[in-house]
Amino acid sequence: MVIKLFIILTIFNIFHNELSYEYMNNHIEVNVNHFESEYKRYNYFKNENIEEIAKKLNKELNSTLKNKGKFIAKYSIQKGVDPYLATAVILQETGCKWTCSKLVRTCNNVGGNKGKPSCNGGSYRGFDTIEDGIKYSIRVLSNYYKAGKTTPEKIGPKYASDPNWAKRVNNYMKRLKK
Repeated sequence: MVIKLFIILTIFNIFHNELSYEYMNNHIEVNVNHFESEYKRYNYFKNENIEEIAKKLNKELNSTLKNKGKFIAKYSIQKGVDPYLATAVILQETGCKWTCSKLVRTCNNVGGNKGKPSCNGGSYRGFDTIEDGIKYSIRVLSNYYKAGKTTPEKIGPKYASDPNWAKRVNNYMKRLKK
């Protein structure tokens, strides 16, 4: 009787351990796949990782925006915006390819965004930090994306009064991607 009970308990234990092992393996695999998917979602854009993109962006960003490429790339990807487009718009609006405009230097406004809180009593919006200004500008672009406007040609007529805006943004994008 004791031997039969021992055999039954041993078989149960082996069966239970195999089920637990299989369950744990499946559970771990699901979690790893989810992590990899989320990691790629926030750290890659069209098969380029953030470090590669940031390096390209930083080649064109100067003055107040020097070395902000990684920040722009990460936040753009997080918001579902092409980081090259976001940076091209910022360069077009600020002149930070060379020396950033006064609006950037004094108000941290990288998108030429109007509104409140105003900066120096003008119609342009002011931001506490350059990162806040970058985030706001990218959020504005993400709203265009949500409306299906994902190219300079589609964004330009609503975003800027300059009829050459899309052409200039496209030129910046080409340079950024090199």
